[in-house]
Amino acid sequence: MDPTIWPTWPLHFKAPFGLAIALLCAGLGGELVARFARVPRITGYSLAGLLMGPAVFGWFGRDDVAGLRIAVDLALALLLFELGVRLDVRWFRANPWILVSSIAEALLSFVLTFMVLRWLDYSNGMSATVAAIAVSTSPAVVMRVVAEIRAEGQVTQRLLALCALNVAYSLVLSNLIVGGMHGVFRNDWTAALLHPLYLIGGSLAIGAALAWAFRQLRRSLDLSDEQGVVVLFGLLLFALALLKTLKLPGMLAPLIAGAIVKYMDPRPHLWPRHFGTAGGVLVVPLFMLTGMSVTLGEIAAGGLAGLALLLARAVGKGAGVALTGPVSGITRRQAIALGVALLPMSGVAFVIAEDIRLMYPDFGAKLVPLVMSMMVVMELLGPFAVQRALQGVGENNTGDR
Repeated sequence: MDPTIWPTWPLHFKAPFGLAIALLCAGLGGELVARFARVPRITGYSLAGLLMGPAVFGWFGRDDVAGLRIAVDLALALLLFELGVRLDVRWFRANPWILVSSIAEALLSFVLTFMVLRWLDYSNGMSATVAAIAVSTSPAVVMRVVAEIRAEGQVTQRLLALCALNVAYSLVLSNLIVGGMHGVFRNDWTAALLHPLYLIGGSLAIGAALAWAFRQLRRSLDLSDEQGVVVLFGLLLFALALLKTLKLPGMLAPLIAGAIVKYMDPRPHLWPRHFGTAGGVLVVPLFMLTGMSVTLGEIAAGGLAGLALLLARAVGKGAGVALTGPVSGITRRQAIALGVALLPMSGVAFVIAEDIRLMYPDFGAKLVPLVMSMMVVMELLGPFAVQRALQGVGENNTGDR
């Protein structure tokens, strides 16, 4: 039989087949946990990725995740741009205590995480890097849970604002630390000084250009229809390609762009009708792939240190908002709920740790287990924490209080 026209036996499936099966399992897993365990669907996506990845069944490995990194980057770019558009910096001028609350919880979580790692005898560099990553709050978890339970109110608004600021703090701190690594590992102190300035300044420039392009397109086109989805996706993909070409971080610029768009035009922004659906589809592989990236060895290596770090981080975020919340205009109960809702870690932490690992493999080999052991717990428990926190203060609109 001619093998050019007939299938060979045994059948050899191409890569898209594996991806299709993975997406099907993740989608069904999300629906099952939402229906029977009454937890957010994204918990099911992460759980499916964890089960299919090297930590359990080993059907997929880190190489598979690396080949689909563009899906992770695009999903994060979409989420961070939308999160930036929700961030109205004028709010901080009207109520500066919200900014104080943000700085307090970020600073406390950094300091306590750093102190725990030093107590565990990790180096200053490793302790500072993990602490910088621990400052971040997962925008993917926060935004998807808020959308799923249709949350609205003071805690929800502050949660979105503090989440955006935490991502910005984490990215800036990690870029500064990467600069320090150039001096320590390569003895290149010129790069140690100039490279962080290039990363942060370049992200600001690309973010401003992206905001300008979005505003021009919004004036010329009706971005509220399905054509708007194509335009926005194309614009963000172009920005990601440009950032990659210039060797700039892919997450800071979309967040900056969204914040600039909101500052220039504080009116509510209507997204294209199909934008949420398309973005939601990208969220599935985001959580699935980050779950697949975790190995059993990394979980074991992180071990008790990861749990200690999560506890220190939770105390820092909780204490920061609990101490400043009542002064900023919310009750103690609302402040506690806000602290709980700030706990998730996911895609941002994964991307920062993975980028550092690729740049400095030996350092990354010690960094990744710590970050992954924290992330795998927060990917599974973080969505539930956000859901229950917002339901506890009555800000969900799904009838489940």
